[in-house]
Amino acid sequence: MKSKKFIVLLCFLISIVAIAIVIINLTGEIKVLPTTKQQYELKSDNPVETVEYNLGKGALTTPGKTDIPYQKQGVLTFATNKKNAPLAVIIHGRHGVSDIKNIKEEENYYKGFTYLAQNLSKEGYAVISIDVNAEHHEQINDENYGESQKFERLITIYKEHINGLKKAVNGDSTVFNMDLTDKINLSDVTLIGHSRGGQGIDFLATDLKNSGDDSIKGMISLTPSKNLKDAPYTDVPHGFIIAEYDYDVDNLEGQVSFDEIKTSKNRTSFANNVFLRGANHYYFSRKLDLSFTPNVPSDNVLEKNTIDRNQHETFLTGYVTEFIDIIHNKTKPVNNFNASDVAPKTMYGAKVMSSMYVPNTKTIFSADDKTKITSSNAKAEYLVESINLKDNTIGYFRHPIDSEFNTNGPNLNLLNFKWSKKDGSATISVKSTNFTDFSTVRFSIAQDSTDKINQGKDQAMTVVFKDKDGKTAKVVVGNSTPALSYLYGTEIEYIENQTEWLGYTPLTDLRIPLDLVKGIDKENIECISLDFDQTEQGSIMLGDVVLE
Repeated sequence: MKSKKFIVLLCFLISIVAIAIVIINLTGEIKVLPTTKQQYELKSDNPVETVEYNLGKGALTTPGKTDIPYQKQGVLTFATNKKNAPLAVIIHGRHGVSDIKNIKEEENYYKGFTYLAQNLSKEGYAVISIDVNAEHHEQINDENYGESQKFERLITIYKEHINGLKKAVNGDSTVFNMDLTDKINLSDVTLIGHSRGGQGIDFLATDLKNSGDDSIKGMISLTPSKNLKDAPYTDVPHGFIIAEYDYDVDNLEGQVSFDEIKTSKNRTSFANNVFLRGANHYYFSRKLDLSFTPNVPSDNVLEKNTIDRNQHETFLTGYVTEFIDIIHNKTKPVNNFNASDVAPKTMYGAKVMSSMYVPNTKTIFSADDKTKITSSNAKAEYLVESINLKDNTIGYFRHPIDSEFNTNGPNLNLLNFKWSKKDGSATISVKSTNFTDFSTVRFSIAQDSTDKINQGKDQAMTVVFKDKDGKTAKVVVGNSTPALSYLYGTEIEYIENQTEWLGYTPLTDLRIPLDLVKGIDKENIECISLDFDQTEQGSIMLGDVVLE
């Protein structure tokens, strides 16, 4: 009798163990997405010479208009102990000139980036920051100078400066009143454009490319505007820096330009976009301050969230140096600049939210397709962000799409997940089941900071990968993940009975390296689930899921 009881008990224990083994086998491993901080130490401290130069006067002609005069002036910096140094050219923006014939010192905006030029030259690069006020100037008093149609004035000014450098590096010491023979490699140029100059460099690089000049190796658009339609994007590495509190380009059109690049069919070069938390349009230049946009509504700006001028300069120096070092193979791309790495929470000491474009990716989910979503204790709903009020179903949520020249159109389709219990979940079927040819899964995602359900807190969740045999692997995405950050904003009434949200809530990258996905068959992924098990309630927006 005792032996029978023992056998029954033994069978029961074996059954429990077997069930446990099955559960373990199906559950796989649980990993936590790490939080990364990006730093870049300047590697050199080469002796630098700084020269303010003037190559003479010029005039720009627009048919039927008065010729506009300009000075071929700029700042040159270079490492005195280097030969054949790659060149960076800085193009300032449009900030107002009282008299184009007699420009005041405070209106010499090209000098605002001398600190950046000197820092780059310490790293071995030659830099010129050139006066392009004539590109942006139109009319003063009764003199109508017309306007540049496709940055042709900028193109002319740029070529004049490059021609001067060509003479100098070929041995003519009279141009810059010094010997620059073989100092600069004019076939290796990186363009850096601020504000309106941030789009101007697109037209400049394309014009050079079309004329057979392949000297442009990279571009950086700093808080750029988007003033012209059909912007060309030269197929070279391109970085974008967007300021959270930009009251000059207040619709954050640099994001629009980056999103246009993401839809490119044949592009082979990477593009990078950084949403710099707490930054403004002006503190990157020492010739600008907040007085350039007086009386703007700033209810969404909390002083504690802003960064000071020194932090702007530190960030810009770090970003530009690392970017140029990467395209010259002086350092390997990591974190922000590597689509296979986790997107960083901070860069050079400042909070960021960032995105990467690389070629040869595969979209496995898009809100444009409106595929069926299975959910439990959570609501999944397709919504439309639109610049047309009658088409907008998303409420206040604002990913930057508002531009007259947005080739992606006036609407953005998004999938909203909302939950009010900690056990909510939603499951996405994927178009492609084989993940083994890729290194990362990228979610274009954002917290809906305009929804009070988020309670002003950063969000978190667990991403679950399930294979065809039912095995799962989980990656916990904690509340330090930058793409799920809460961004402070506020509702205002801008005209009677019509309100809007001050503050943007951009979609950025949540990147999960597939090395974190363990214990399942990555050749046969059936679905991806989002388990809302880290916070009691919340609301997030999803644009797409891409294998990179």
